[in-house]
Amino acid sequence: MKKVLIFAPTAPTSGITQYILNMLSVLDTENVKYDILSFKNHRLKAWAEANGTEYFEFDISPYKNPKGYKAFLKNVFSKGYDVVHFHLSSISDLRIFKFAKKGGAKRIIVHSHNSFTDVPSKLRRIVFGNLHKLLRVFANRYSDYKCACSQVAADWMFGKSKGKNAIIMNNAVDISKFAYNENHRDDLRESLGITTKYVIGHAGRFSVQKNQNFLLDAFKVLSEKRDDCTLLLIGNGELTNSVKQHARDLNLEDKVVFVDFQEDIYRYYSVMDLFVMPSLFEGLPITLVESQSNGLSSLVSDTVTKNSDLTGLVEFMSLGDGAEKWAERINSKLENGKRVDRSEEISRNGFSLQGQAKVVSDLYFK
Repeated sequence: MKKVLIFAPTAPTSGITQYILNMLSVLDTENVKYDILSFKNHRLKAWAEANGTEYFEFDISPYKNPKGYKAFLKNVFSKGYDVVHFHLSSISDLRIFKFAKKGGAKRIIVHSHNSFTDVPSKLRRIVFGNLHKLLRVFANRYSDYKCACSQVAADWMFGKSKGKNAIIMNNAVDISKFAYNENHRDDLRESLGITTKYVIGHAGRFSVQKNQNFLLDAFKVLSEKRDDCTLLLIGNGELTNSVKQHARDLNLEDKVVFVDFQEDIYRYYSVMDLFVMPSLFEGLPITLVESQSNGLSSLVSDTVTKNSDLTGLVEFMSLGDGAEKWAERINSKLENGKRVDRSEEISRNGFSLQGQAKVVSDLYFK
C-alpha cells in the first residue's frame, strides 16, 4: 500500500482544511494510506480516526523544547512515506523539509495556499513575511513539485522566477452539493430568524486577512439607507470577539447574524442574495468557488486574484474606495441578484472535485 503524509499546520475552519477534506473525499483510500500531521485540528483528526490512518499532532514548541520538537518530527517523517504533501501559507521553519528528505520521502510536494502571512499583529506580519522570504529558498531546494492554488500564491511561496513554473492546483468543490436550493433558503432563514428581503453573506475565518470589520463598516452605511437587509457572517477565528464588538459599536446587533463555522456550509449560500469578500490578501479562496457554484453574485476586493472569477458572477473593487462606495455597490447589486446556474462553467474551468482528484493522484504516483 502507498503511503502519503499530509502536512497541514492550519486551523480546523480554514480553507486549507476544507480543501484537504474535499480531496480526501474522492481520492483512492483503498490502496493509499493518508496520514496527517497538523496542529489541534479536530476535523482532520476525525477524518484520520474514521479512516484508520494516523494523526500526528503538533504539541511541542520548537522554541521551548527544541530537542523534543526535533525528535517528534524525525519520528513522524521516518515512517517510509512515498509522498509528503506540505500545505502551507508561509514558511517559518526550514527543518520540516530537511526531516522529510532525510526520512526517505520519495516525493516532496510544497503547496502554497495564500499570498501573505495571516497573523493579527502588524509587526508580526512584517517579521514573519520577511522570514518567509528568506526561507522560501528551501521550499525550492527540497520540493520535487511546486504547487499553488493560484499564480499569486505561487509567487509568494517560491518567488516570481521559481513560482512561474508551479503547478496550479484548483481549489475544487463538489459542485452539485453547492447548487442553489430553495428549501435550504426557506428553512435556514426561518431557523436563523431572518425576515428581511435581502441577505448579504460572508463566510471565512475571523482574521485580519478576511477584513470583516470593513464589511461591517460598509453594511452600517447601507443600513442607514435601507432597512430590508441582514448581514450574515459565518465562521470563527482569533478575531471573532473583536468583530462582534465592532458590530455592537456600530449598533448593528439587530441587523447582523453571526453563525459559527458549519460543516454543512453549502446550505447557507442559498440563504444569501450577495456574497461579499473584502479580503486584504488571498490565494484563491475556496469560498468564492463555493458561492459561484451556488449561482451567487459576489463583490470582492481587487486583492483577490482575477482568476477566481470562473463564471462572470464576481466583481472586483478596491478597498481604497472606502466603505461608502462599497455600500453603494452592494446596494446596486442586490437589485440584480438573480440566481444563474454556472456549474458547467465551473467544471470546464477545472474546479470540479472529481477532475481535480485525478490531477492530485497523478502528481502523487504517476
